[in-house]
Amino acid sequence: MSPFPLVDHGRMLDLLGIEGQLLMAATHDAHPDSPVDGVSGRTLAETVRHAGDLCEDTLSWMNGATPTVPRKKPPSPESGKRALVGRFTAGLAELIAEFDARPPGDPCPTWWPEDSSVTFWIRRALHATTMNRVDAQTAAGIPMTPVAPDLACDGIDEILRLWFGYRLRTLGIAASGAWTLEVRAGEHRWMIEADREWMTATRAQPDRHGRKDGVITGEASAVHLWLWGRLPARTVELTGDHDAIAQLWSLLRLATQHSEGRQPAYRTVVGV
Repeated sequence: MSPFPLVDHGRMLDLLGIEGQLLMAATHDAHPDSPVDGVSGRTLAETVRHAGDLCEDTLSWMNGATPTVPRKKPPSPESGKRALVGRFTAGLAELIAEFDARPPGDPCPTWWPEDSSVTFWIRRALHATTMNRVDAQTAAGIPMTPVAPDLACDGIDEILRLWFGYRLRTLGIAASGAWTLEVRAGEHRWMIEADREWMTATRAQPDRHGRKDGVITGEASAVHLWLWGRLPARTVELTGDHDAIAQLWSLLRLATQHSEGRQPAYRTVVGV
């Protein structure tokens, strides 16, 4: 099973620039203390600071820095929205320049054994920036820009295979029972299997049949944002075992939030 994204290198770089611009635009008339509704629990200022952390941490990883080495002290949310936005803008420009200068297959340190290349970080930075953009728009009280369908499908693939299928295992977290779920978005399908010992998510063929306890389906953008905890359950269609579906959602919160600066061994780039 290929670890590589569903979106090609050039498209990912274009989308990273677009998502960064949308994030910055959302900050223009918004108060820095405006809260983000949803799972992140941040304010607008904290969201922008986190986006800047992402850029610095990604560059550190790519240059071989040990993840536990503290970064230089970034501006605090209280230091002013302009300083935070300026730091993110400069960091994103430096990050995109680094991505442009290196072939996507160029080896570099990552925290996922299936992909130790620049591609991993382009993909990770893109999806993290997208979630930070969504949070910034939410805090600013402006309409949320839908996630592009191809980006959303790749985001679904990443959260299921990287976070559910790998990250939970490294945290020593397992499901409380055995279940199988299917996720559908457009022409793409994923099969998710869990029990008390292991969890996995794989890309599946549209016509695959077999045991499944529940199905999650909807527009790619809605499914993607629901999996990341940014949209309520009513925005997607949930059928079958709702307890298993709820457990999937809860496990994803553990996988993606456990590492947002709350665990010393991993810096904020790990989660969004």
